[in-house]
Amino acid sequence: MSYLLRTALRSSRAAGSFARPLSHRAFFATEGNVTKPRPWVKQPAPELGPPPELEGPVPRGVKLGTHRMEIDATGDKGRLYTLIRDSCKCSICVNPHSKQRNFRTTDIPDNITPRSIEWVEDKLEIKWSNDIKGYDASHTSTYDPATLRSPWAIARGSDIGRNRHRVDWNNEQMDTIQHWISYNDYINDDAKFATAMRQLALTGLIFVRDIPESREMVEKVATRMGPLRNTFYGSTWDVRTVPEAKNVAYTNAFLGFHMDLMYMNEPPGYQLLHCLQNSCDGGESLFVDGFRVAKEMAKKNPDGYNKLAKVWLNYEYNHKEHTYNNQWPVFEMEHGHLVHVNYSPPFQGPMHQMHLSGHVPRENFAALREFAEALEKEENTFELKLNPGECAIFENRRVLHARRQFNTSSGSRWLAGAYVDEDAVISRFKVCRNSQMHAWRTYPQWMHVEMGRRRSLRESS
Repeated sequence: MSYLLRTALRSSRAAGSFARPLSHRAFFATEGNVTKPRPWVKQPAPELGPPPELEGPVPRGVKLGTHRMEIDATGDKGRLYTLIRDSCKCSICVNPHSKQRNFRTTDIPDNITPRSIEWVEDKLEIKWSNDIKGYDASHTSTYDPATLRSPWAIARGSDIGRNRHRVDWNNEQMDTIQHWISYNDYINDDAKFATAMRQLALTGLIFVRDIPESREMVEKVATRMGPLRNTFYGSTWDVRTVPEAKNVAYTNAFLGFHMDLMYMNEPPGYQLLHCLQNSCDGGESLFVDGFRVAKEMAKKNPDGYNKLAKVWLNYEYNHKEHTYNNQWPVFEMEHGHLVHVNYSPPFQGPMHQMHLSGHVPRENFAALREFAEALEKEENTFELKLNPGECAIFENRRVLHARRQFNTSSGSRWLAGAYVDEDAVISRFKVCRNSQMHAWRTYPQWMHVEMGRRRSLRESS
């Protein structure tokens, strides 16, 4: 549990200030003393002209160059005046209702410079010389340093972005941290819904219970998070035994760990499985945290982990009515961060054509086998039998799911399914965080228990 707590509480590494020495920033106006150059640090080309003249003094924490400005509060090396002007979101530049821009980046003159700069409370206000055509001298750009540091509506490394910190789990840990929410709270209580979304962002797996007995309920549960993802299976679909099934899910056979729709260009981000009937013997649902297994592999066998970030597998759906084909790396990385696990053996296609050189190391397959075997370990597998009125919601490209064989001669099994795209759910995370900050930031009960245990250990030592 201490590992879970450490992962959940770990914050993004603060960006340090790596301001270039003034000798490498020719003719910078500044309030500080000149710093000696550091020749071992690679520096951008020096600016060769004087800084612009302002109507007033250079404000505290601001350094001006010929083409760029450094703002101490943002902690970066300086930004081009063009890009700072491009970030203006005043009501003239961005329509306050539609939130759409009224100018193009290419409208900004290359020779734009600040005319005046001042701090107004904690905001930086800038007026411009050589502004965009049509803007008069009264136009003022106002900047929050935090927004300049992270200008994205959803930062990739934030607690809602694709690179967010996640709480990895195995069977024992999911037994403790699993999150259940009633249908009524999920639909009608915004604070409790936000807490559930926070848990989904952290663990990639939550459960809804006490859902009314109706086939239409899976759509209501899904659309609380975002629009349904429509596919050739339909906007929602049924998992039940059918004759001559075109998908192994529609049989009563064992279905191994997999992810859905890996043969598509954009596999769905989240999946829902709502249980309507499950009275037969067998049919238990199994889940495994692919991120945890991948990260364990990164620690124990970093070379194998790196290989799987470069090994692409081929996926296909090849039937008379529909044909899809796509390829994905097993571990999908973004700026050094694991953002997706892509692994779905039942839907793999031939891959020999992808490696025509004939020089694919056998170690690649050894690494893939190691990953596959780790997924199957009992200690990593969380198992439960969904009851009617219960729904599992999980991150499709993180949590692999499977199903045990079941016997339809002694009962029935019927699940209704739906997909919601990753972008839509991340958008919902952002809305929940903004509108229900307290619920989003409140630690779940299992984290309070763990913090109390650790506090007791410190006091007794």
